Amino acid sequence: MKKIIAYVNTLRVHWLVEEMGKIGINEIMVTEYFSPNSQISRFVFLCNDDAIEKAREIIHRIGTTGSLADHFFEVYDVDPNAPDTLSLGQRISPLEE
Repeated sequence: MKKIIAYVNTLRVHWLVEEMGKIGINEIMVTEYFSPNSQISRFVFLCNDDAIEKAREIIHRIGTTGSLADHFFEVYDVDPNAPDTLSLGQRISPLEE
């Protein structure tokens, strides 16, 4: 299992979420960042190892505009057997680890 963090164009989030659902990624945490010159969203989701390249292709095809800021895509290992711990608040989703 992998945790993916990508930065995408905020205006494309709706279409991106729809396409990710088609490959079985139905839980996505989106944080939006606005500045006078850009609208970028931090897009975080969990996926199986065999879906990483398909997710990367969808993000680069739909979620980006060609700007350097919206091409970031990073993959982290997640241990599904590790105990869930949160120091503050209540855990809403496994993405909040």
